[in-house]
Amino acid sequence: MPGAKWSANPFSCIISSAKQTHVLRNAAKDMDTEHSEPQTPKDKAQVIIAMENGTRLRVTIETLPSEGDAPIETAVPQVVNVSVAEQAAAWPTPFFERIGGWLRGIWGWTKARLQGWPLSLEMTLFSAALFIYALTRLIGIVDYPIYFFTDEAVQTNLAADFVRDDLYHDGVLLPTYFKNVDRFNLSTSVYVQVIPYLLFGKSVFVTRAVPALITLLGAWAVGMILRDIFKIPYWWAGTLFLSITPAYFLHSRTAFETSLMVAFYAAFLYFYLLYRYKDTKYLYAAVVMGALTFYTYSPGQIVIGLTALLLIFSDLRYHWENRLTILKGLGLTLILAIPLIRFRLQYPTSTTEHLRLLVSYWVQPLPLKEKLGIFVKEYFYGLSPMYWYFPNSRGLDRHVMDGYGNILLVTLPFAVIGLLVALRNIKSSAHRATLFAMLAAPAGAAVVQIGITRVLSFIIPAALLTVIGTTTVLDWIEKRWSKRTFLALALFAVLTGINLFLLGSALKNGPFWSDNYGMAGMQYGARQLFGEVEDFLDEHPDVNLIISPTWTNGADVVARFFLDDPLPFDFGSNDPYLNHYTPTDENTVMVFTPSEYEQLVESGKFKAIDVLETVPYPNGNPGFYFVTLTYVDDIESIFAAELEERRQLVEDEIEIDSQLVQVRHSRLDIGEIAQAFDGDPLTTVTRTWEANPYILEFTFPEPREFSGISLTTGSAYLEITAQLFPQADDEEPVIFTMADKGQVDDPTIDMNFGETVTAEKLRLQVHDPQFKEPGHVHIWEIEFR
Repeated sequence: MPGAKWSANPFSCIISSAKQTHVLRNAAKDMDTEHSEPQTPKDKAQVIIAMENGTRLRVTIETLPSEGDAPIETAVPQVVNVSVAEQAAAWPTPFFERIGGWLRGIWGWTKARLQGWPLSLEMTLFSAALFIYALTRLIGIVDYPIYFFTDEAVQTNLAADFVRDDLYHDGVLLPTYFKNVDRFNLSTSVYVQVIPYLLFGKSVFVTRAVPALITLLGAWAVGMILRDIFKIPYWWAGTLFLSITPAYFLHSRTAFETSLMVAFYAAFLYFYLLYRYKDTKYLYAAVVMGALTFYTYSPGQIVIGLTALLLIFSDLRYHWENRLTILKGLGLTLILAIPLIRFRLQYPTSTTEHLRLLVSYWVQPLPLKEKLGIFVKEYFYGLSPMYWYFPNSRGLDRHVMDGYGNILLVTLPFAVIGLLVALRNIKSSAHRATLFAMLAAPAGAAVVQIGITRVLSFIIPAALLTVIGTTTVLDWIEKRWSKRTFLALALFAVLTGINLFLLGSALKNGPFWSDNYGMAGMQYGARQLFGEVEDFLDEHPDVNLIISPTWTNGADVVARFFLDDPLPFDFGSNDPYLNHYTPTDENTVMVFTPSEYEQLVESGKFKAIDVLETVPYPNGNPGFYFVTLTYVDDIESIFAAELEERRQLVEDEIEIDSQLVQVRHSRLDIGEIAQAFDGDPLTTVTRTWEANPYILEFTFPEPREFSGISLTTGSAYLEITAQLFPQADDEEPVIFTMADKGQVDDPTIDMNFGETVTAEKLRLQVHDPQFKEPGHVHIWEIEFR
């Protein structure tokens, strides 16, 4: 019956309805036969009940004696299945009607048995949703994602170093940011690992479980926003919708700081809206959550900053009315900004350095108009449904669940409905805040490039809009068939099923979603390889072990997570053994990747490659080879001939200042010589294969003037020699030399001649005195002046 709500008492029902007439026919006929006699036609009765909107009516049907009959000692209340009048809608069918009755009966039976159960159905479902969220984060968290990445290991490593160094890092007590190899970008995510490290040591489970449990804050906040602010009856579903978002499902099971940032951001939105709708004192909690969002992840700085700016203008009048609270909130903000101010004073160039390392276009020598164009393009791509709801190639294999979009496609129609509802209610502060959160999400990522870890906060407003849209659909159904309890339990069952399906799919199929297990793909094997290394060294304590680092970023960081300092092995690739004579014996064991092993086999330089052990990939193929090597007998003469050949300069022709210039240069293993003159000092680099010095000879079509040379070389200390020949065949050049070191924030070395020299030929030598040949010398950009 529309609006019917069933109580825990199995002998009565409560009817709530909009204004309409309900006909109860043959009530006695539907009573339990145990308490009724067969009815004759004269016994049939009809009751017509007219109710105004909002009326609640308890109906109890009892068997009473007829006039003149003996009194009945006990009138037993009976359960009545009340049928709707013929003109009412016919759906649900009797099948669904029975299912609804069973579900309501189960809920009533459960509450009757759990005497004193303090929670309503909604709170019960919400509690269960949080429990399911936690389970689907923690079950199999060590096994999926299948990699244990350097950006996860570094969190606990830094926490351990922080404890070891008496709460100092880089000479700073209680630092604002910790250095992640070459950039200061870790903060809260390290601090939350300190106590777990002290309690449990280094553990993959603990390192991942700590942020996973903290993300419960975000799952809770989404539900609370929908309950306390939007007053949505299916508010508890927000937690489950968030949980089944593939991008968040994956990343909330890692130790990446991005999922922590998203959780704090959700809490910020909740407390801000409480300030706006409930009590102004909640502003202080919002400020704290905003600060945590800011400090946790660098893209979050722009996201929270832009969100706060939009909310200031969105509710300007309300803020003015509560300006005393706002002033106190600003004071709290200044206090929480003290660590940031200290950090900026200590490391004034850190932001620029970080952007350079990320190869951001904002620090490239591009016109402002072009930079803005790139930003706008990236920004709107970060809002695109094609990016969020459909599989795409923008993400790396390790950051996606194969076959899924970043958000489940099936939820898109509900999100669209929710978006339309929000736009229709744009005068509502809560709806505006949700839309502003969505608009702010891509801003931090667009500064570099849209990537799922940088733009993950989008899923919070997406989850809110999805539940708003879902509720709109369910309200439409409920107005016609009045089955809120049934709909709630059905929705809970569906969302729970999807959660469990995603979990099962990830654990069962995740290891096989990509067969690219190396550097460019999953970077699989940290836990498996270093576990095997530890066992191998226990069995062979005298072995000199060398492990290739080419399969993962920051191999040394990951190794320090699993093995104690100092590391009981060295890192090295197969290059020294393939290109130079490197003595080996039976006690020298090397661990190579499949591609490196194949190169050794195909080189023909070894008469024996003995495989001692292998560590398999998830697909069963060997992933790491433990080998010993024995060279062929004439290997030294082979290497000598190859070295002489490699020392020969390579001839090329490139365009410089609109002239075709003949170039002879050292052999390169990274980049092409033309990239040293492409005007891009950040993203393109040339590197010598093994030559040190890096030699470049330029022969111009006609003599030209030189007053100096600029070289973008990174932060290495280099010795530079420039020989200028007035004519190409001259033997006596004009020589200029200098030694200098580029800086991280200014990696360009300027070599000024102090005079103008006309030359047809230029020979440039760039030598790194810290390394002998063979060695690598890098040049990003060369400019002639």
